[in-house]
Amino acid sequence: MMSPTNPEQDRYNLTAPEVLANPYPTYRRILLEDPVYWSDFFGGWYLMRYKDVAAAMQDRRISAKRPPISKLPESEQQKILPLLETLSKWILFCDPPEHTRLRGLFNKAFTPSMINSMAERIQALVNELIDAVYERGQIDIIHDLAYPMPAIVIAQMLGAKPEDHEQIKKWSSDLARFFGMFRMNPYVLTSAKQSIIEMTEYFRHIKEERRHAPQDDLISNLIFAQEKENSLDEDELLSNCIFLTFAGHETTTNLIANGLLALLKNPNQMQKLKDDPSLITTTVEEFLRYDSPVQRQARLAVEDLEIDGKQISKGQRLFLMIGAANRDPEQFLEPDKLDITRSENPHLAFGKGTHFCLGASLGRLEAQIAINTIVRRFRNLCLDTDQIEWHENPALRGMKSMPVAFKP
Repeated sequence: MMSPTNPEQDRYNLTAPEVLANPYPTYRRILLEDPVYWSDFFGGWYLMRYKDVAAAMQDRRISAKRPPISKLPESEQQKILPLLETLSKWILFCDPPEHTRLRGLFNKAFTPSMINSMAERIQALVNELIDAVYERGQIDIIHDLAYPMPAIVIAQMLGAKPEDHEQIKKWSSDLARFFGMFRMNPYVLTSAKQSIIEMTEYFRHIKEERRHAPQDDLISNLIFAQEKENSLDEDELLSNCIFLTFAGHETTTNLIANGLLALLKNPNQMQKLKDDPSLITTTVEEFLRYDSPVQRQARLAVEDLEIDGKQISKGQRLFLMIGAANRDPEQFLEPDKLDITRSENPHLAFGKGTHFCLGASLGRLEAQIAINTIVRRFRNLCLDTDQIEWHENPALRGMKSMPVAFKP
């Protein structure tokens, strides 16, 4: 994630603004030239092909338990120790047997019935957010809808108050900047540490409230599972509430916005969905493949191994390039074409194997409801800007804003 070297020294320069705006031509070039290549700048191996990424996601020799930040001096690590200690307990950074234990507890609390029961609440929230701006004929899809909706949903599930979502957004944005940092930035490190400390205290307060007065929400279920199983300590509970808050809306925001942008650029596909709203299931799966909110995952080799003739040494980092794998022509027919009727779509946007995304069902449901509602309610929808600005984050792909105009 971080390196003291110059990004221009990396021959593909994946942090260049034009590549962040549209990484897929560069991904295709790397797929053809060197699908397993070493990056000096990022200090790791890049895996670009679908078969290699899918295999690495399930390979016990490749660990999810990696430092969230690389090449940071020990003195600097000490300054952000609360941040690093919290992240080390995230289920995202755990391997079996710790991951198996945590996953079992979260599965008991994050049930399909709980997700399905939320559809009506999500629809009401989407309608409410759209109604607030509907008469003006303009909306910023991210700021007015795609961010607040999933943020409010996951916050409510974890016992937070809807009115706190702006504060949660600030905390989450600090973490997103940290995970997208590719140069040493003391301000970003300090902000992320402070946000982790504040979020921990915020959820500690909610946890104590729910322990004495349980409600029908995710955090109450987690507390119940924790006390019944006696296998989840308080630090793990609080750390993973922070993880769910961050992961539960950051990626869904980008799924909705990136997907809608793809429809606007492919009006024939937009019309197909308007004509047949039942296509929403395959539409969202195609969004996940076509412009994945998570472009890459980092891993660590825990023993020496070989991939495509390249020798990967124990302790070296690997970057599993989900965005490239989901456009691999060896796996997908016409991979650069948006096809909302694509039936065979084994994309890797939610991962594969042990670390398959815990909140996949919720993210899918939120995106399906939001996109179908937008398509149904907004006539003559069009992008209301000539210049889209993308976040400077090669791992989490998203726009800073997305203004659109429509006829009420």
